Amino acid sequence: MHNLSALQSEGLHIWDSSHDTKFQANLYLLFTMADGPGLIYWDGMVGHSGKNGCHMYCPTPGRRKTHGTHYYLALLQLHNNCPSGSNHPDIDVFCLPLGGSGDYAENLHLIVSSPSQRQWDKHKTETGITKPPLILGLKLT
Repeated sequence: MHNLSALQSEGLHIWDSSHDTKFQANLYLLFTMADGPGLIYWDGMVGHSGKNGCHMYCPTPGRRKTHGTHYYLALLQLHNNCPSGSNHPDIDVFCLPLGGSGDYAENLHLIVSSPSQRQWDKHKTETGITKPPLILGLKLT
């Protein structure tokens, strides 16, 4: 990705030996595809095991076991011993919140402006974003 970004800025200079000419090629990124686990390296999200592990950036929070770090998409609250961060009310399966990117820019700004590692970790858990996505480093076409 770093190489693509550099070549987009500087251009790819190519020498055509058959015509003894040089020209500059423009590079574009057309399609990006990945499965769920592979996507976390591309988009900077926490993946399926994070507190906000929904792939469509939906506001459905996960639940974890006591002293655990792996979150599960469980819609019903545990009856006893519910750890903090997982003690939100039950979620009705017929009224699931819609996914979307409405809060993404604000949450990304919260992540990149975190003043300390502790704040970064806290915001990462709350927003579901671990880092800025790689695609933001490329030129718009």
